[in-house]
Amino acid sequence: MNLERRLAAILAADVVGYSRLIRNDEAGTLEIVKAHRERLFEPIVSARNGRIVKLIGDGLLIEFASAVEAVRCAIEMQYFVGIENKDLPEDAQVQYRIGLNVGDIVVDQDDIQGDGVNIAARLESLAEPAGICMSVNVFDQVKDKLDLNIEDAGMHQVKNMAEPLHVFSLALDEKATALASPIVRSAAKPAQRRMAVAISVVLALALGVAAWWQPWSPAAISSANGDQYLPASGKPSIAVMAFDNLNNDPTQDYLSDGLSENILTALSRFSDFFVIARNSTFLYKDKPVEVQQIAQELGVRYIVDGSVQIAGERLRANAQLIDATTGKHLWAEQYDRDLLDIFDVQDEITRTVASTLSTSINLAEYDRLKHQPTESLGAYELSTRAQEHSLRFNEADNIQAQRLSEQAIALDPNFAGAYAELAWAHAFGYRFGWSEDLSREESLDLAFEMARKAIDLESLDFAGYAVFAYVTMYSGDLDRAVTLYDKAISLNPNSAGTLVNSTDPLVYSGRADEAVERMRSAIRLNPHHPDWYLWNLGWAQYFAEDYAGALASIEKMNEVPDRLRRTLAPILLRLGREEEAKTLIDEFLADNPNYSIEEARKAPFESDDYLNRWLDDLRRLGVPETTG
Repeated sequence: MNLERRLAAILAADVVGYSRLIRNDEAGTLEIVKAHRERLFEPIVSARNGRIVKLIGDGLLIEFASAVEAVRCAIEMQYFVGIENKDLPEDAQVQYRIGLNVGDIVVDQDDIQGDGVNIAARLESLAEPAGICMSVNVFDQVKDKLDLNIEDAGMHQVKNMAEPLHVFSLALDEKATALASPIVRSAAKPAQRRMAVAISVVLALALGVAAWWQPWSPAAISSANGDQYLPASGKPSIAVMAFDNLNNDPTQDYLSDGLSENILTALSRFSDFFVIARNSTFLYKDKPVEVQQIAQELGVRYIVDGSVQIAGERLRANAQLIDATTGKHLWAEQYDRDLLDIFDVQDEITRTVASTLSTSINLAEYDRLKHQPTESLGAYELSTRAQEHSLRFNEADNIQAQRLSEQAIALDPNFAGAYAELAWAHAFGYRFGWSEDLSREESLDLAFEMARKAIDLESLDFAGYAVFAYVTMYSGDLDRAVTLYDKAISLNPNSAGTLVNSTDPLVYSGRADEAVERMRSAIRLNPHHPDWYLWNLGWAQYFAEDYAGALASIEKMNEVPDRLRRTLAPILLRLGREEEAKTLIDEFLADNPNYSIEEARKAPFESDDYLNRWLDDLRRLGVPETTG
């Protein structure tokens, strides 16, 4: 018999203290192990292009073609098991050791054997509980590809091996967990939310091509049908770059930017894909950066880029799909169309990229739901310019975004995207006072009205639901805001902005753990995120009682804004750094003499536990009950 031999990356995993767990609670242990395999490991392995070769009693043997994918899979397995274990008694926690090796294997039908497998098993036995050990072969392949803290654990003599193994230990710290891609969770009952991780991948519904807005920049949410969603990474990871404007006329940027933006948003419809946020990819606009560097910095494999030129009433566009790991062009196409056909061009590019990278997507559903957002190029230009002003996030630009959106609606009263953009302008007018000749109450009313209009015109427009959720949150209806964010995320699981905004109602309603997971998902989707992402993460981690993590998040910020000091001080207090905390809050009170417990109580908490913890910490630091 001729047995196949090949080089492979092998992951061996085993339950720590399995006999003891079975002895203490046989039924409960078996149920948890089964749940881990079905709800965590199987979808994680699938997303990393791995193959579960066999289940060995209380362990698993998994094969990968890539050492990088094997390492990321190991990180995700340990990370999500850690989340499952967080609220369990220590003696009931099911933990795993993981060993990783790259070596020669022998393939016998569906099984694999050989030294490559044996070494992975020996490395697994050397790992700490919830730890990951790897061979020097794995270390050499990932050390320059993944930003991880890997410790040289030295040489170890192991059973049945003539030569000692050079062992490396991977730290499951913040660098590692930042690489973990989120998965879909089940949330049938609140008490089970942290226990059960449902992995059935949710196929995202399609949405309008003009819906892409990401406020400020930015897991799980109870949806109308009872499921709880995190944006799933999918197998192919994609960055859509800003298309080049070959006209050398900055006033035409709206067409090139809009084309690439809408392709990005359209690809985000598919939960099969992991699509990097616009404001991370557009940072590379007009910069001579190699695709390999972009891919490495954004953590993606595939790059979509191209160019646009307008000649009279003709549109000339080029698009290409590149595998950044090899630099190979997987597909390239040129388009010479009427300018009015720009929406057809972007749909053709989206379909081709999607079908090239995945055979499982439902293109028939995409075809049924895609639409031309407006028949007026004038309205499209005005709305796109409004989006650009909105992203600058200041009063003058917000007022300009409002004016341009109103002009777009005047040209096309049925353009849902323009109503959504106008709703955002009024929402910021309410929250920050950035309106022209309108009171805050009038701005809030108009934000609601415009968001409803956007949804009425396009029922599958995620931007309408996202802005509706945003204003609902600030009107004080947390439950309704969570439901609306659920809808927006189900329509676009790759929207970092929606994920970030949705964390506020989660924290205020007592679901900080979910908010932390969502913030990590948003940061992965938007690697070049602004500082306030870390503020949101630190705020959620404080209420999740991860005080060290909260401090670590805030310390990554370039500067600590004034209002953040009232959160940072309680974090330092909880870490035993009382003197620093009091100094910080004294500085804050000197700059904000009217701040008091009475003022802090106005935060829209529905969780008494969260509110009382925060107020008690502020009292301990000397914040007065009232001003005056």
